Parts: sequence; structure tokens; C-alpha cells
Amino acid sequence: MVPLWTSARFEGRSRSKLSLVKGCAHLCANLGTAVALAGGLALSANGCQLERRSAAEPTVLTAAALPDASPPLSDAAVADAASATDAAAANPTSGSLSPRPVPLTLPGGPWTLPRGDLQRTGRSPFVLPDKRPRIVWKFATKGRVSAAPVLAPDGTIVFGSHDYHIYALHPDGTLRWKHATLDMVFATPLIAPDGAVYVGSDDDRLYSLGLDEGSVRWTVSPGHCKRSLGSGPESSRCDVEGVTPSPDGALYIGGDGITAVNPDGKVRWRYVPEHRHCGSAPSLSFDGWIYAVCQDLLICLNPDGSKRWEIALSLDLAESPAIGPDGTAYLGGEDKRIYAVSREGVVKFSILTGGPMRAATAIRSDGTILAGSYDGVLYAIRSDGTLLWKFQTGDSIASAPIIDRKGRVLFGSRDNRLYALTVDGQLLWQVPFEADIDGSPLLAEDQAILVGSDDRHLYALRSGGKSSSD
Repeated sequence: MVPLWTSARFEGRSRSKLSLVKGCAHLCANLGTAVALAGGLALSANGCQLERRSAAEPTVLTAAALPDASPPLSDAAVADAASATDAAAANPTSGSLSPRPVPLTLPGGPWTLPRGDLQRTGRSPFVLPDKRPRIVWKFATKGRVSAAPVLAPDGTIVFGSHDYHIYALHPDGTLRWKHATLDMVFATPLIAPDGAVYVGSDDDRLYSLGLDEGSVRWTVSPGHCKRSLGSGPESSRCDVEGVTPSPDGALYIGGDGITAVNPDGKVRWRYVPEHRHCGSAPSLSFDGWIYAVCQDLLICLNPDGSKRWEIALSLDLAESPAIGPDGTAYLGGEDKRIYAVSREGVVKFSILTGGPMRAATAIRSDGTILAGSYDGVLYAIRSDGTLLWKFQTGDSIASAPIIDRKGRVLFGSRDNRLYALTVDGQLLWQVPFEADIDGSPLLAEDQAILVGSDDRHLYALRSGGKSSSD
């Protein structure tokens, strides 16, 4: 079966941080255009005037009049919140940047899916810059940006923040619209071919929004979030962790079980494992099988929601698996191991690392598996389970790797740096930031990079010129 969806994936949340984050949050495709990054222009404090900056200084863009993060509202407030958001979504600076950057053609299609394809391999059709890129603009939110952004065919950038908002930006980093949710947004969005934007939130809802204005098409809740999930940090979870499209148009939602939803928002089926939370969006094999991580279980489902097999691997598995061409699933777990599980549900090998595995894996076209660990090491492993090379960073890695067309690797670390490595694991360049880089970066055409940070910003980087960090 040939997928109708073309394009790679997210890495998601770090489970060790989950309880802290949840507790502190209330306190604190052959078409399209790429990220046309506008250097040298910056908005003044009132958001209406332009001033000229030096080439080395990034443009800082902020969301106007964002409400402070607040606890989730009642269900009755959903419609009111949506209406208020739609009314406030108009960009006050729209059209004020003149002239706009010339959009760049994306011959390989936009980046509309989490991790780029249904198998969540993390492979990009574009090429990393050979030299360290510079930050050309950053967009400020009021919360951490821990999930990866996605890129629409028209160049619109869509991402979520822990400030209870979903954002859509123009290619130059100015606000196109924003939409309020009722809790934090950890999940990477999905952009459908018909222009629908799907985003999961910790308010236990999947939002279907229009790409043009951010208007609500529908919302759906998996509906089981109040049942007991046993003890531990996953026991009180009530959230939608992400969404994966199927070749027949269904949307597979990760959260309290796996839920299949039709494009109109009607629930098709649910698979709810006993006392387990499914903490990431599913991955799909090339023959349409659904691979879902539900705490210690890796579960394989048929497209109709019936179970093929399940296997217990770790106390808590890390994010959606990357699926190889033979149906092998690659993923890590809290037991510090990287697993390879065959399409029959049998462990082919496991590799012990020096720390818990909380980031999604990636698969290079030559079959090399790439995975970051909380020991601060990015591991490259051959498909037979032997170690190819490893690269040491200064802190733990929660960012899922992205692989460029040449097989080079892009990922972030909690040492506040974005790294680019050669095919054989040598440092190509690094860019320092003000805070952790937990989310997976996005690599677009023209060597453009988008990445979120725990300092509450989404950053745009571009090759050429002197970096603002020099």
C-alpha cells in the first residue's frame, strides 16, 4: 500500500522531566515554499515599527498580549476559548515587513509530518550547512518549545508551546495566527494535504484547525482519561501525545490508548491497553501496521485496531519507534537500552548505554540507527547491532536526530547546543543557545533550520555570514 501522505517526526517529551514540568507549568508532495528567512529586520518594542539590526544580531519576534498560562478550564469553556482565540488570531504586524523575503521552492516537498515520514525515520531530503549557521530570527512564546515544528507547502511554520498555545508563523517569523488550548502542547503538529492542521494537547484533545486562519474545524477527546492507570507518573495523565495519518485517511492518536479518528473527527476505533498510557503518536510500517509505545509495551496493531502482538521491554519506553524497511522497530527505554524488535515481535538485539533512553531514534538510508541517551552520547549502530561510533555531548540528549540527504546528523542536547555531525560521527559544527534543546530540529531547503528551546523561543537559522554566537 502506497501512503497518501508524504514527508519525518518528533521526538517528544522527556519522562523524567514530565512530573516536574506538569507541576510547574501552572507556575511559570512536490510543491511548496521553504523557510524564507529574513535577516536584518527586527520589530521594535511596540511590534509596529521596524528597525535595522546588524547582520550578526537575530530578529526577535514576540507573541502579542499572550495570556499567562493557567490551569485547564472546564469542558464548557472550550467553545468560548476557541472563539476568543479566533478573534485574536489576526497578526497585528501582517504586511508590515516590506519587502517580504522571496520564498524558496521545495522540490522534495514540505516537512508536514512528525519526523518526516510515516515510519518516523527522521530523514530529510535537504542538506545541512557545511559551516555553522547563524540565527536570523527567534519567536518568543511564554512557555518551553519542546516539540518539533512542521512546515506547510506555503511556507507556514506551525508549532506548539507549553504556554497553552498553537502558533502559525510566516516564513519570516512574524505571527500568522495563534490558537489557545486548555493545557500544554508537547506534541508535534501534523499538516494534512487538504490544509487541516492537527495538534494534540495535554487537555486530552486533538485539535483540527484551518491552516489559513487557525479556525477550529473540530476537536475530539479519546475519552478515557479519567480511568485509573495504576501508580507512577503516568497514572494521572490526560493528554493527546500526537497524531499519525494512515494511508486510508484515518488519524491515529496516541494518549490514553490508541484512537483512530476519521477526517471528520468521528472515532473509528479505540485500543486501550489495561493500566497503560500510550505516551507518543504511533508509527506505521510500510505495510500499514501500527506500532505503538504504551509505557513498557511495544504493541503492533492491524489497521482495524486488532492486536497482532505485544512485547514488554522496559519500565518505560522512549517515544515512537523508527521503523525500518523490513518492519523492524528501533526504540530506547528507561532501562538504558536501545532495542531492535522484528516485525514478528521478537527482540533482534539490544544495546546497553550509559543512561535512560528518552529520545526517539532515527534510521539512515544505509540502515544505521542513531539514538541519543541521557548519558549525553549519540550512538550510531549498524543494523546487526554492532556499534559504529558514538559522540559525546556535555549533557543528556532528549532531542531526536534528523538526518540530511548526505547521511549527516542534526540534534540538540541539554548542554544548550545544537550539533551537526559528519557521516562518521565527527563534529561538523555546533551552535550555542541560552537553554536546553529538547525537541527535534527541522531541516528545510536552502540549509535553513528551525528548532525550539527551553528558553521559550522558536529559532530560525540559516547558512552564511557570521553567527550571532561568534
